[in-house]
Amino acid sequence: MRRRSERGSAAIELVGMVPILVLVTILCVEAFMLAASYAAAEKAARDGARAASLGRDGHRAAAASLPGWARASQISEFPCDGICYRVRVRVPLIVHGLTNDRVTVTRTASMPDPTAAGG
Repeated sequence: MRRRSERGSAAIELVGMVPILVLVTILCVEAFMLAASYAAAEKAARDGARAASLGRDGHRAAAASLPGWARASQISEFPCDGICYRVRVRVPLIVHGLTNDRVTVTRTASMPDPTAAGG
């Protein structure tokens, strides 16, 4: 009896694994971009609220705080007990054509209002 040769089986297994490895890599990069967008929005909201509490332009401070790759879809002040800012950042997706306004992270921050009467 003759045994079949197993030559080439490793190459076929590698070709089968490449799409899975590419998908896992894309998902890892997307998870990193989500976490980085979350951190950028958090910092921008905090910087905007801090600037506004010091009497400066909070919107400009929040926008300047964002890294070059992050795009804010919303920067706004909202009413609260103090000075509060909300920043919504679009999450950049590496698969071309999938980035839209539905993939965002929103963070808020508040600072005490120094002009408010308090004791």
